[in-house]
Amino acid sequence: MKVNLNVNFRTYNGMETGDKIADVVAQALYNYGKDRPVKREDKFLAWKVCMKVMQNPSEVEVTTEEATLIKEACGDILTAGGYGQIVELIEK
Repeated sequence: MKVNLNVNFRTYNGMETGDKIADVVAQALYNYGKDRPVKREDKFLAWKVCMKVMQNPSEVEVTTEEATLIKEACGDILTAGGYGQIVELIEK
């Protein structure tokens, strides 16, 4: 599936924050496994997906496994509001 992550986060009242979702997703993937143990294979997959996001944030081609990893990595670091916006982009 193709996902456009090159959009700004929105606050609880719909105002754009200026922070790109792609940047936060890439950072979450880059740091995946920092705060808790994860398998090496998952770390490497997180790095590969991070590179995809950074190279073409407007049209990221992700598999179901990669989408699940994005949600897991972002779920570890984001508030409910930020996490929900990412899940909506992936699942639409």
